[in-house]
Amino acid sequence: MRVAVIGGGISGLVATSELAKAGVEVVLYEKEDNLGAYSKTATFNGIDLDLSSMLFNPVVEILGGDNN
Repeated sequence: MRVAVIGGGISGLVATSELAKAGVEVVLYEKEDNLGAYSKTATFNGIDLDLSSMLFNPVVEILGGDNN
């Protein structure tokens, strides 16, 4: 069996890994130059910044959750 996984975000990477471990021939397609989608780290002035938290924290605020 051959399977195509569309998107190299966290879910796509996990799906690809699990399918490959099960012996399935998998091809992963990603439109960007890097994998991980919103799970990115950028370096600014020598400091590593986790950019995924910038995406998810506003969602918690909208839902009325606690950021602590």
